Amino acid sequence: MACNEVIAIIPARGGSKGIPRKNIRELCGKPLVAYSIETALAAKQIHRVIVSTDDEEIAEVSRRYGAEVPFLRPREMATSVSNVAEAFNYTVEKLYGWLPDDIGVVALYPTHPFRTPAMLDKIAGLHEQGYDSVITVRHLEARGNSLLRIDPAEGRLRPTLARGDVRRRDAGIRCSRPYGLASFFQFKPSKRQYLYGIRDRISLIDIDYEEDFLLAEEIVQRGLFDFGIGQ
Repeated sequence: MACNEVIAIIPARGGSKGIPRKNIRELCGKPLVAYSIETALAAKQIHRVIVSTDDEEIAEVSRRYGAEVPFLRPREMATSVSNVAEAFNYTVEKLYGWLPDDIGVVALYPTHPFRTPAMLDKIAGLHEQGYDSVITVRHLEARGNSLLRIDPAEGRLRPTLARGDVRRRDAGIRCSRPYGLASFFQFKPSKRQYLYGIRDRISLIDIDYEEDFLLAEEIVQRGLFDFGIGQ
């Protein structure tokens, strides 16, 4: 079923272990959460941009940059061990009164600032092709000796994919590592999932620690990423 409406939900809790108050810490003169808000607002396939937060200051900043923050979520849904799926469910139920299966949700974590509206339009628009779930991934080709694991019997590294002698002509195995850059889902059992491959290494940056923030600042200052919205 195609969606009648697609909304972006940005979960931005007030607490943070790695970087205190990181969701509203300024990244080159702009709060971190604002990058996700502005990109989502510029996407043509997204009809509403909602920030889900337990924090009034984050709510105020988010509204200033154009997002809707119609209510605060309960603090028990905003701890370091909270299930973020509960926050999405809570937000949609509060907005619509139930979990409608004709509503599509694009989940955007504010710790991933390097996205473009075109990327979000592609992800959000895939429901029109019959996909009811989309996740962003990085595709990797694994060969017999490229992925290693600890052999519990010997305590040594062994090739994960090895089967006997690995020959050069043996085909590699394509693996996909998920990233939280963006995802799309509907409130119904998923029948068709799309893996949206990310090739740009900058887009894969996830800001969890101080060094991640410093790297992101350097990228923005040098203009190494085109946000696609005139920044």
